[in-house]
Amino acid sequence: MRTTVTIKNSILKSLLLAIVFVFASCETESPSEAELLSLDAHTSPAAQKSDQSIVEIAKADGRFTTLLALLEQTGLKPIFESGTDQYTVFAPTDDAFAAFLAANPNLDLTDNALLTAVLTYHVTEGRRFSNSVLGKKNPKTIETLNGGYIYVDNDGGIDTNDEDMLANSNILVGEELFDIAASNGVIHAIDAVLVPTE
Repeated sequence: MRTTVTIKNSILKSLLLAIVFVFASCETESPSEAELLSLDAHTSPAAQKSDQSIVEIAKADGRFTTLLALLEQTGLKPIFESGTDQYTVFAPTDDAFAAFLAANPNLDLTDNALLTAVLTYHVTEGRRFSNSVLGKKNPKTIETLNGGYIYVDNDGGIDTNDEDMLANSNILVGEELFDIAASNGVIHAIDAVLVPTE
């Protein structure tokens, strides 16, 4: 009888130890410093912000001198220099403008109304990072400041109409010139100037 009680106590102790071991191994550990740094490195682009404006970032980069000159000429530059309003700019590089001007030698560069219409066709309101710009299955329709629309596919191809979805320009994803956070918005560099269909 005493042997039976001893065996039962021994089994009960073993069972209790097993339960304690299982709960101890399931206890969550606080993340290490390395894990926290890794999490910080993968924060959403929407959480990123810079202390420099769109104009300051474009000027420091050096590949947007034509865009900046045209913004200055048309009086649009102050909008992107400061302020609390947020904008997303699809910014043609200097190479994009050079190709555009070569293909349109008769373009009147003194027509500020025309230039304003073209420039504002490259801007939409708000901070729009790639996760809200790129289309998934279908191209994403984005309204621009001039009232027209652009259509962006999942590879960063931009079409100025929704009829053929032939890209008129491309976001420079391969060169990592997209999702550039500014204090007053976001820059996505593009390889061709967008021309409104109307």
